[in-house]
Amino acid sequence: MSAYKKELRSTIGFGIVYVLLGHTGLWAVFLGTDNSVRILGLPVHYFIAITLGSLGVLLWSLVWCRYANKLEDEIEAENAGHFSDAKSAHEGSSLATMRPDTIGLPEAAK
Repeated sequence: MSAYKKELRSTIGFGIVYVLLGHTGLWAVFLGTDNSVRILGLPVHYFIAITLGSLGVLLWSLVWCRYANKLEDEIEAENAGHFSDAKSAHEGSSLATMRPDTIGLPEAAK
């Protein structure tokens, strides 16, 4: 699979997890909570929303950043392979040896 397809799939996957983490308070209410149970003086669904909503998104951002950096290195390596193949294919052609001023571009394009 190409690195660009991995990037697209990871963006969609990480985005879905962001939405789920950002709405954890709603999930807790939807699944049912007892307001008499409190953690640090807050109802359980508030505490879940604060910890998973804020801290969860922060931690998930760190995970995504590390993954995206590795994926970016993979994309650069993949592109380097394509460009080196294209360069070796054009090395014998006359375009590879021409300078920009000898190609005959109009003055405005230079």
